[in-house]
Amino acid sequence: MKRLVIVCFSILMVVILFLAISPSIVRNQLEKHGREWVGRKLKINDLSVNYFTSTITLTGATMFEANDKDKFVSLDSLILDVDPLEYFSSSIVVEQLYIKNLWVNISQKDSIFNFDDLIAFHNTENDTVTKPDSDKEAYLFSLSDLKLNGGTLIYNDQTHDVTQTLNNLSFYLPHVEWGRGSSKMDASFKLTEGGQFGIASEFDSEKGDYLVHLTIDNLDISSFTPYTKEHLNISEMEGLASGKVDISGNMNNLKIIDIIGNSSLEGFALTDATGQKFLAAQNIVCPIEKVMPMQSVYQLGDIIIQEPTIDFQLFKDSNNFYRSFGLDTTESSSEPDVTSENHKKTPVKFSVKSIHLEEGKLNFTDHTTATPFVYNFSKVKMDFNEIKNDSDWVNGKASMVLNDRGQLAADIGFNPSDAAMNMKVNYVISDFQLSDLNIYSMEYTGYPILYGDMYYKGIIDINQGKLNLENKLIVHHAEVGNKKGSPFYNLPLKVALFILKDKDGVINMDIPVRGDLNDPEIDIRKIIWRTFGNFLVKTVTSPFRALSNLINVDPSDIKEINYTYMDTTLVNRKEHQLDLLRKLEKNKPGLDIELVYFNDKNKQKEEIAKALKLVDTTEINAVSKAFDSTRVASVKTYLARESNDSTKIKITIPSPTNLKNTGAQPVFEIKYKMQGEEQQDFQIEEE
Repeated sequence: MKRLVIVCFSILMVVILFLAISPSIVRNQLEKHGREWVGRKLKINDLSVNYFTSTITLTGATMFEANDKDKFVSLDSLILDVDPLEYFSSSIVVEQLYIKNLWVNISQKDSIFNFDDLIAFHNTENDTVTKPDSDKEAYLFSLSDLKLNGGTLIYNDQTHDVTQTLNNLSFYLPHVEWGRGSSKMDASFKLTEGGQFGIASEFDSEKGDYLVHLTIDNLDISSFTPYTKEHLNISEMEGLASGKVDISGNMNNLKIIDIIGNSSLEGFALTDATGQKFLAAQNIVCPIEKVMPMQSVYQLGDIIIQEPTIDFQLFKDSNNFYRSFGLDTTESSSEPDVTSENHKKTPVKFSVKSIHLEEGKLNFTDHTTATPFVYNFSKVKMDFNEIKNDSDWVNGKASMVLNDRGQLAADIGFNPSDAAMNMKVNYVISDFQLSDLNIYSMEYTGYPILYGDMYYKGIIDINQGKLNLENKLIVHHAEVGNKKGSPFYNLPLKVALFILKDKDGVINMDIPVRGDLNDPEIDIRKIIWRTFGNFLVKTVTSPFRALSNLINVDPSDIKEINYTYMDTTLVNRKEHQLDLLRKLEKNKPGLDIELVYFNDKNKQKEEIAKALKLVDTTEINAVSKAFDSTRVASVKTYLARESNDSTKIKITIPSPTNLKNTGAQPVFEIKYKMQGEEQQDFQIEEE
């Protein structure tokens, strides 16, 4: 018995000694054979096992990179508490897993990661493992009290030269059972560049249902700039993103993903390749009512955009937005976009409850003119009602300040499925300063606008691409300077404005514009300028309607004074016409009025010979000459008598060879021009 006791005691001491030194043996073996066993070199400061509680403690562990020098993963301590007896009941039970100060370095270059060799190593190892018998009962996996405290994750994207660091990474999972029951998990971490993340999730392992509560606080999006450069031609992106989002779905059906929550972006700005900020907003709030990305459903709430700023630069070949967003490239794929019958695109269903834009700014610069044209829109406000992809029509309102002086108010409507080809805008512009358009006036007409203000009421109606613009303008006290340079259009702007002014210096213009936007060669600016130019030319070449409005008469009364071949008397009708010209001369200072006498003398002589039964040519010529002299003299006498010789209305008799004499009955054509301006011939362009 004594020997037996000694032997048993010795065996026990050996076992105890073995158990005591086995962690050191395991640690040494892991460090020695780490590359063969796990695929990487390992270093472990200390490894201990509490056999009574089945707890393993690991201290100061490091896994190196493939070069055996740089750290890949390290941790200060790890505590693993398992229940080995549960293994015999087909269960793997972990009662505690605690990791402190985990440090992980992940790097990527193109599609290659620094852990690809580990994946290849373990995939090779798994190929040699005998597959388990499918008839055997699967193990139940149970994990409780999983904690990660003070973790750090470094992600280095060598392709884009970007390094992201997640600090204070914490993780807590109270309990999870794979195969039955439900579990919860909490996690949080910080980014070195700015931003905090919080995650709380619920998962039912039997049904596959999951719910993730994601919280983002002040995420600095500038660190994502290198990734946007693959799609946008920008130099910088700024902003702080925040939000609370709930993501729910089922692991067994990946198409069922439902997202709801709120999101916001503060201090957003995009800077183009030249270093100029071209798009910014102080704050953007976007509630997410329901988003199902796998089913192309996007339902958003009341979107609020505060203090947006747009800097729009127009060039002859493009604009800064097209350049920054890559929309001015003409390259296109040579292969047609073919979608198979089994993979048909799901139609997008979207809705926005409303859009509110406040205190916006738009800085517009046109570089197509000789001197850049700069115009500012401020205090921009827009409100749109619900917008849905299947809506027939959407209505909204807009208002803004024009160049710190003028005001614009508009009612806007459009078809959301094709807004560019189906829209209607009713707008009113008041206190608009004409001098703001001086650069355009010089470029296209050659006349500088000195001063003047305008009230402008317009309607833009586009129906299936058919453009219909109604422009009603009221201009006060417009004055233009003398013509300079070589303008793009030879337009009589100065004379036309002079003619259009009423006695109070007010100009009323009604200029409709028509066009077809379905024509790819259409140029809206050319259509507008052509229409405006034709209006000016028509005003100058046929000013009777505009001038008749000044004295409230029929335009035909101030167009011409007609006679018959045998008529020489200045009857009441003709005297009335001359009185109107005197009134017009008085009410329109600076207007030159000219009576140009035309007559086909040969036909007049024929009528004289026939009516007076004359044969002698000399006598016929004398009578015809007397008729002409009587008509001209009676008009001169009447004008002189009625105006006490103060009238500047003059009578001109053109050369007998003038083509307008041919076939003409005696007539005084009334010509109008602005004093100091030469009479020019303008041609109306056909539309």
